[in-house]
Formats: sequence, structure tokens, C-alpha cells
Amino acid sequence: MTGAPALKVLCEGWLVREGGEVVDASSTVALVLTDIGPVMIDTGARAKAPDLAAALSREGLRRGDVRHVVNTHLHMDHCGCNDMFPDAVFHAHALEDPPAGYRRVTREEQVAGGVRLVPTPGHTRGSVSVFVEAERRYAVCGDALPTRANYESHAPPAKHFDRALALRSMEAVLAWADTVVPGHDRPFDVVRKK
Repeated sequence: MTGAPALKVLCEGWLVREGGEVVDASSTVALVLTDIGPVMIDTGARAKAPDLAAALSREGLRRGDVRHVVNTHLHMDHCGCNDMFPDAVFHAHALEDPPAGYRRVTREEQVAGGVRLVPTPGHTRGSVSVFVEAERRYAVCGDALPTRANYESHAPPAKHFDRALALRSMEAVLAWADTVVPGHDRPFDVVRKK
């Protein structure tokens, strides 16, 4: 592929709450077509493997076509289907303590043309977002900004290790992105004040 990357949401993320507590979840799974081949961002919960396989098939891709997988963090609702891609190079922040063989991110870095991994800690110490310069600016942000409701209420994720840091990360995402691809909701556009 030449030119700007193209982003597709393969599976929208979701949350199930009971009494204010999250009892089930699966992350958004996004695919970016880049100059180094398909880059997948998060793989969702293990139970979603059939949905992910079907989504890849609809795109005309096989599992082996995915050359890179970025995990925004290593909670199982974001990396449960990683084993579907045994030949891919995996990327996660070093503070997530990724397994052997992962590329350990420690700072902002370019993965492909127009695709950057940006540390956005707060939910976890090693949370990262993926900034994609396509026909518009997309931020695929895992749980740095899990739902549109977090954006609308300007509230950090309910589960976080550092609320102030989570808010700063959210603000960094919103300052850069035209469209946010949240961890557990459908994509939405950022409204800029005039």
C-alpha cells in the first residue's frame, strides 16, 4: 500500500454493567492498512474470536495477513484473541509487563507511515493510544477514553490508577484527534469550540 493509511473498525467494543460495575466487556478491534501491511489494534475478548475471524474474512484478509498487533494495554478484554495471530509482531508498553517476544514501547514511536503509538497512561501505567493520520486524524485509544459518555462528561475511565494522569491522557487524545475510536463504544467525532 502507498499513501495515507486507512482505518477500519472490525468489531465495535462494548460493556455490560450491573449496579455500576462492569461485569463483561470486549474492546473495539481496529485495523489500519499501512505501508508495512495490516496493523491490528487490540483483539477483543476471547469469546469474540468467531466475530473477529468473520470480520477479517469480510475484509478479504486471512489471519496471517496481519503483520503487527498493538495492544493498548494487556487486560484480557483487549488482548483475548492475540493467539489468533501467531506470526504477528506484538507491541505493548513495557509497563504492561508484556510476555517475551513483544516489542516493548517506552515512549512515543512510529509503527508505520502515519501510525504512531502514544503513551496515554492513567487507566493502566502502560496504556497507549494509536494515532492514525489518514483522511482525518483518528485516535484508537483503548481505555484511555473507553466510551463516548467519558468524552461528554469529561470523566476519566472509572477504573484507573491515577485520575489526574488519566484526565491528562484523555485531553491529549482529544486535542489531537478528529475522530476517537474508543475502547468500548462506537467511533465519534471531536467537537471543537469555535
